[in-house]
Amino acid sequence: MSDELDPRIERSRRVITEAALEEMADAGYGAMTVEGIAKRAGVSKATIYRHWSGKLEIVEAALEQLKSTMIFDESAPPRARLTQLITWLADYVGNVDDSSSACVPAMVSAAQYDPAVREFHHRFSSSRRQVLTDMVIEGQAVGVIDRDLDPQLTAELLVGPIFYRRLMTATPFLSKDVPALVDAVLGPVAAHAD
Repeated sequence: MSDELDPRIERSRRVITEAALEEMADAGYGAMTVEGIAKRAGVSKATIYRHWSGKLEIVEAALEQLKSTMIFDESAPPRARLTQLITWLADYVGNVDDSSSACVPAMVSAAQYDPAVREFHHRFSSSRRQVLTDMVIEGQAVGVIDRDLDPQLTAELLVGPIFYRRLMTATPFLSKDVPALVDAVLGPVAAHAD
């Protein structure tokens, strides 16, 4: 039986990645150790090293798992999907009690000092942002988003306030404010649009 199909291995990997996010949220990336992750997960370091070569690979696997929690209706029109995705992001980033959300500031800090973390952080962020950029491009193609807008800059403008609030203020960006943010960046929905 392959590793991908064995439910025990999948469960072990999930427990370890969850422990890694909790450890990073509590200690920060720099102070986080494989030993600390193993202790929190209730496994041996050898178990961890069977799956990953070090803590950055564990964090990468944990953050990749978050993709499955991104909530939007793929059959919805582009602007509606975009709003759903930004709403999910606001809820996720603004949840200061969630260990994976607490990793956002930890990753930003670690990226400042560790070139390997910086490379991962930029690559991971770019990949996530591309999903949003593609939605903007799709909306432009069907005429519900202004074709004069730069798609990448538009994606950055849509997520910028959410991360700014998390990193620079004590007040999270609330998901109820996302429609107003989308309208401010994209302009109000035209009568014929979704």
